[in-house]
Amino acid sequence: MEADRAIMAFIRESRKAHDLPRVGAFALLFTHATRLRFLNYAIPDDGADPDDSEVEALVKAFEMAERMPRVEFLPSVAPALESRLVAHGWTVEDRLPLMTCTTRTVRDLPSPDGIVIELPSDDVTLLEMARLQHDIFDDPEPADERGVARLRGSLSRGGCALIARDAGTRTMVGAAQSGAPAGGATEIVGVVVSPSHRRRGLAAAMVSALAGQGLEAGLETVFLEAAPGADGAYRNAGFLRTSTSVHISFGA
Repeated sequence: MEADRAIMAFIRESRKAHDLPRVGAFALLFTHATRLRFLNYAIPDDGADPDDSEVEALVKAFEMAERMPRVEFLPSVAPALESRLVAHGWTVEDRLPLMTCTTRTVRDLPSPDGIVIELPSDDVTLLEMARLQHDIFDDPEPADERGVARLRGSLSRGGCALIARDAGTRTMVGAAQSGAPAGGATEIVGVVVSPSHRRRGLAAAMVSALAGQGLEAGLETVFLEAAPGADGAYRNAGFLRTSTSVHISFGA
């Protein structure tokens, strides 16, 4: 429970929830450059238990922003929230493993044969990275300079990013990033691998490298939400499942 509260506190701080618009017990994260659902959602306060009018206001706020009404949260921190939203017609999209890594569990994994993992060096590379993530995540908006600005902004605040290239062709085949640290923690997001290079340990290698960088820099915890079926790769990198993250939406 305390670990989950600390992670939710990190999420609020890293998303600058104190500056976001609010509806009742929710901070509303709207990413104006894209309608991608993973970048548009509400962040609930601890113990959030909205009444009927608050749920209606939450839906209306998303509709006015032309976004799908969504909430992402840890059930242990807001145990009444899921049943309250489901009673109003919301549907659970996913229950994703929330996995954490510490200095006691992190593993140093090598890059797969024929793959070079490196830091993105310039905006041209960041745009290439954004396009790869855009394609894998099926982002409805084009990858452009706005995506580069988001990546550059994260890096300027202390976040990290890695790309992976085929050693022979220099084609970018993977990418991953960690957010700006807050409260002794950081989150790894945007992990993608081209279909042609999957099941070779590339995702685990990139995540291992990001976790190692953060922990060596003095962070206490690195965490991520594992996509369905991806938790095995992250266990190989030293991540352990410690909780569950619920994604729930209305009118999907």
